[in-house]
Amino acid sequence: MLVNILREYNINRIFLSCLGLWPFQRKLAKCLLPMFYFVLELSYLPFEIRTLYMHRHNKQMIFECLYQITVTLAFLVKLLNQLWYRSKFQHLYETMENHWNIFTNELEVQIMKTYSAIAHKFSVSYSILVYVMMSMFIIIPSLGPMLLDIVLPLNESRPRHFAVYAEYGVDQNKYFVEIFLYTTIMITMGITIMVSVDTMHVACTAHACSLFQVVGQQIENIISHVHEVNETGYHANTEYELFNEKMIYRKYIVCLKKHQLALQYVDILNDTYKIVGISFSILIGAVFSLIGVRIVYVLDQVEEMIRFTFIIMGALLQLMIACYSGQKLMDASQNIFHQTYAAQWYKFSPRLKSLLIITLYRSIVPCKLTAGNLFPLSMSLFATVVQTSVSYFTAFLSLKD
Repeated sequence: MLVNILREYNINRIFLSCLGLWPFQRKLAKCLLPMFYFVLELSYLPFEIRTLYMHRHNKQMIFECLYQITVTLAFLVKLLNQLWYRSKFQHLYETMENHWNIFTNELEVQIMKTYSAIAHKFSVSYSILVYVMMSMFIIIPSLGPMLLDIVLPLNESRPRHFAVYAEYGVDQNKYFVEIFLYTTIMITMGITIMVSVDTMHVACTAHACSLFQVVGQQIENIISHVHEVNETGYHANTEYELFNEKMIYRKYIVCLKKHQLALQYVDILNDTYKIVGISFSILIGAVFSLIGVRIVYVLDQVEEMIRFTFIIMGALLQLMIACYSGQKLMDASQNIFHQTYAAQWYKFSPRLKSLLIITLYRSIVPCKLTAGNLFPLSMSLFATVVQTSVSYFTAFLSLKD
């Protein structure tokens, strides 16, 4: 029973359970719910492909269709990644639960609870922000004109638009309500997939950072204890008091084992996210470029500008979350190297020096979450993707004319 996980990450469990992506829920829910969401998101692609074909000579509509197809693919990639690596995600959550049972002293529990509280606050804030942006994205083009007709009526009704445009083969004015409900449900489900996956990923990454923080704090405590022993009057080259040396050596061995647990956990976490990392970096770069060109066509349309601004903000937020969490993990793992390197190792016994060398060797290369084992997810990757997107935007912009 995942007592600690359910206590610390219950909101993440609720999000994943709604999608059938929580590995420990009933088998029927795990089969039917993901299938429903997959079919729902996939059902929109034929309409977009049909629209792309019908307006293949209209450059403005080509960019409109391409960015909508790209966003839909992003939803599907995250959903399919959760399904493909379901067993690994189960192992990941079980490993997190074991950590709460292994790291049990007061300092360790306090650090882990601090990071889980940060993950909880992020999950709540991020979900509220994204759903508010989604609501504005849907309401402004669809219901905004209707509200303006009531508040500021004109001689004729203002035209209504859908948040996402497609050719459905029917009169869209006649079936406005049905199409509006379909697109609203489709967008809401896609956003729910994003929120569920992203918040759990941040929670798992924060847990990894807490493990490295615990190990680093214990190393500092052990080193300070060694210094206290030195200050009792022993010369740096003399043997420590046998009892104190054995106690310090034993503590450092336990610390190395916990460091190894943290490294193994990061390997599991990276295996579950590497495909999403590389595919999402490509898809978000494509979204930036395509929407950038699309905005050029609607600079004089306020409603459209607001709609595309929400899309760009959402895409930037998605990329920022992946890259920033990866950067924080790199920094947390590398801090162990700096904390160990800063010790007065020349005052240690040969046995402790050998353990210090092992720690330095393991932590000299920081742990990374990678995009397809090719690029580390970091703020430098964020800058690279944005810069590349701007380059492709200028290239696509030449097609406008």
